[in-house]
Amino acid sequence: MEEAKNMALLFFMDHLMQKNGRRTIHDLSCQFGARGFSEEMRNAVGTTQEGLTEFLQGHPSLFTVEGDQVILNGHNDLNAKNNPLLQSGVRSRNYEKEAVDFFVTKLTKFGPELQIKSLLGHRSQAAPEVRLVSGRHLKEFCEFLSSQVDYFVVEADRVRLKNMPEPDENAIEMDDEGRPLAGVKAKQAAVEYLKSVLEQNEDQPIPLDLFYQNFCQRFSHTIRQDVATNPKELLQFLKLNRGLFFIRSNKVSLVKNRPNEEGSENGSDEGDETNNNGMFPLDQSALTRIHFVKALKPAQDLIARLWQDINNMEKKVVGLDLKTVTVGVDGEIFLSLGVIATTSQIGIFDLASSDVIILESGFKGILESEKVVKVIHDARRVASLLAHKYAVHMRNVFDTQVAHSLLQHDKFGKPVHEMRPITFINLQRVYYPQSLMLSDVTPRKMSQSPNWGVRPITEEFQLTIVEEAHCLLSALYQALSNLIPVHLRGLFEDKCIEVNHPEVLLASPNRPPPQPFISSPYRASTRRDARNGGTIMQSFSPAPYAAAPRPQMSDACTQTFSTGDIEVLNVFYE
Repeated sequence: MEEAKNMALLFFMDHLMQKNGRRTIHDLSCQFGARGFSEEMRNAVGTTQEGLTEFLQGHPSLFTVEGDQVILNGHNDLNAKNNPLLQSGVRSRNYEKEAVDFFVTKLTKFGPELQIKSLLGHRSQAAPEVRLVSGRHLKEFCEFLSSQVDYFVVEADRVRLKNMPEPDENAIEMDDEGRPLAGVKAKQAAVEYLKSVLEQNEDQPIPLDLFYQNFCQRFSHTIRQDVATNPKELLQFLKLNRGLFFIRSNKVSLVKNRPNEEGSENGSDEGDETNNNGMFPLDQSALTRIHFVKALKPAQDLIARLWQDINNMEKKVVGLDLKTVTVGVDGEIFLSLGVIATTSQIGIFDLASSDVIILESGFKGILESEKVVKVIHDARRVASLLAHKYAVHMRNVFDTQVAHSLLQHDKFGKPVHEMRPITFINLQRVYYPQSLMLSDVTPRKMSQSPNWGVRPITEEFQLTIVEEAHCLLSALYQALSNLIPVHLRGLFEDKCIEVNHPEVLLASPNRPPPQPFISSPYRASTRRDARNGGTIMQSFSPAPYAAAPRPQMSDACTQTFSTGDIEVLNVFYE
């Protein structure tokens, strides 16, 4: 009975911790039927609300009962280290060891390397005392894993088993120059080995878990970090090579000249045959073609060179990408970087350093040009920001998000507005997986979103910044353009206009006119005004919009039966 009482105390403490330390007696009594709350625990605390109230009042050091409210004492300060029920002197069981064993088992089954937040998701299956001892939140969970140095290795947002199996030293692959494999060469070696494993078992598909074990026996963890560190990542890697590997029911076999048997809302086998549109490859040698500017005059010179490239094109198409950052507790979005790619060079514009670059360098002219096709992924995320902060409306846009939605609509018949948006990484996986195979991007990089507000910008980071615009222009534009059926091209153009001009027909009365010169949230905007004798003008306002003008009441002759007095607003219409 004493054991059941202690387990019930742990259960209610865990429940209150997850609910900000305060719940009603009724809510706690509803937990009598929860998973993990045994019959013995119910009998120990009483099977009614009155019995539960008396039980909790019997532990005043842990709970405070005020009317029908139960408060967990010291909720903000309580953790596994100072929890009186988890002290080694009070309990005969070693809860810390139980927690370690639980997470080692999960990593062995789903790892041996996972994102920490993925491993945290498995914690819901653990007993209440395991959840308590391993920390309530992600930060505390990371600290718990880091403290268990004999079992876990924590690296950034990932955790792996310290004693995971490794192949013999003789099995580590080396490249032609005698160095350990890395990057693209590691991926190519993995494909060849996995293909050979399947060729030896040609008549029998191999379960994915067993296939991953073979992979681990052949390659060291260093190489696996470039390819796949767990079975789920291996599955994604195999899908990048769907011309070789066929996956069904979590079993892998080789492709045998089969027709297209697969299809999903976010997947397609079409679009694999793609060229690079005559564009240069994106590697270290491409740095000479990437130009980074953060001041107005260099930006104007760069735009002039980009226009020279555009005017020399038979079909005027550029890759466009606008990187944003979220600032402040209200989550306001600001432009940080702008990227324009032609077939011969790529320009990066630091829009956070100077607001006027987008308006006075010629950047706006390219965005609004009718004769230049701008290939962009998910224009909706920046269209409203451009319109209301800079009074810029992009024209002649080829939105790959819209193209994918229409292709899925044509394939599955689902309404376009119900289609789930696709990330750019997944867009590459579906229509141009070669771009991921031929790059140094690792599973870790795929799972992390770069911080586009980081300064200074290194050369390596420049390659990351331009990757999307480069891929859009070199491959995805041609691939998706070829796949859009003729009968959907008109709808595609209409949708692209709708995405980039959401207020063409209906202006919002609650939003004031665009304010072109609003300061960046990172620093004060400074510029010289020749009309004022070259004096420096500064703006420190972090707000994206100026204060709305005071409404004016109109004469009675302009009243309507539906609205009464008309409020006269200064609203821009396209």
